[in-house]
Amino acid sequence: MIILVAVTVIFVNSYFLPKKRSPDSYNFNSPELSSDETQLTFNNISSDEENKQQHKSKEKNKRLSVPEFGCEIEYKCRNNEIPYKAISGDGMDKYPIICFDNKLLIHKSLKDSKIGRGVNLVAIDGKTFDIKITETFDTYLEETFFLRNLKLNLNDGDIVIMASFDEMTHGLKEASVSLLENYGSQAIKALKFRDSFVMMGQKGLAKGKAIEMHTLKGQHDFAPAAHISGCAKFPLGVLSPLLFQPTDVKREGAIAIGSTLTNCGLPEQCKDNEFSVHVYTGKDNNDEPKICIDGKYVMAKGINDAGRGLNIVIVSNGKEIIRTGHFDTWQDDSTNLEIFLENLEDNVILIVATFDEASQNNKTSINNTSATILLLLLPLPLLLLLLLLLLQLPLPLPLPLPILSVSK
Repeated sequence: MIILVAVTVIFVNSYFLPKKRSPDSYNFNSPELSSDETQLTFNNISSDEENKQQHKSKEKNKRLSVPEFGCEIEYKCRNNEIPYKAISGDGMDKYPIICFDNKLLIHKSLKDSKIGRGVNLVAIDGKTFDIKITETFDTYLEETFFLRNLKLNLNDGDIVIMASFDEMTHGLKEASVSLLENYGSQAIKALKFRDSFVMMGQKGLAKGKAIEMHTLKGQHDFAPAAHISGCAKFPLGVLSPLLFQPTDVKREGAIAIGSTLTNCGLPEQCKDNEFSVHVYTGKDNNDEPKICIDGKYVMAKGINDAGRGLNIVIVSNGKEIIRTGHFDTWQDDSTNLEIFLENLEDNVILIVATFDEASQNNKTSINNTSATILLLLLPLPLLLLLLLLLLQLPLPLPLPLPILSVSK
């Protein structure tokens, strides 16, 4: 007897996430490193290329002789050191400041400066010291774009300087906290509501090697400002490559086909413009998820990496299976899932089944039932979806449904 627990099929015109524009104090690590500290090395570069890079670096990194207003520090830095300064917000009236190499990068007086609740961040190329990102992330609400930038948009050795404003912890989940530890932070796990925090770290830096300060709110409405400043030599410590779990995504040509099930178990044969679908989530973690499409299993134990979390099959409007994906959103954050959904072609059908537990690390608040999975993944009104909830019913093509306009 086949048990159908739930099934979700969605017809997508387009999908994308719109970019968005919240004990004692800690003060870890002196910025000073010994003169023989290991530096980043780059192999396989010819002498001509090396000379060009050195010349380019010297040209780009000519330091301002006088620090820009707000970037003054108490120290005189040597030629092989770079001055830095970061001050968090203080209440709602005093805004954060970030300086690097005598340049004022975040300050409320700057015309294009982005300052707001949450994390105010500057990212710097670890080789050339060029500014890569100046951005504010409202981590009081959620961590999606903050996590994605740290995880995907920066290279090993790139420098981040962060300063909190108002409240930055409410939307930070374990995925972001753990990632910041891989930028060298030790204080990040101790942060509480409306504590103040500043940090300078590098991608791949060992935990505890970042330069950071954390001040407690205590019984007050806000914590006093946290601040760091000094002269830094890079790298700040030993750097290790930051590796992430590969995505279990398969495309046409690499998609495995499992056993057959006539008409996917439906009692009546589907019409020419229909195809059969059967989705089974498994009754417990000792069972297995199954997705049968047009008489063939394309998701099951040992087939296309089906397993814990979300199991997804993408079908074209011509019934071809063009992609499968497995995302363990219990163990890993949902960044890869979001990218997978953002890059869907127009006019495709998504068939999704959860298995075991799928909501632990899912930033998009996916419920642990497959019938509600993608309704809560919807971006704001730009997304138009067609929804069909099936209980072992044939799926007609084209889908005879009105367009649903959904907003958050």
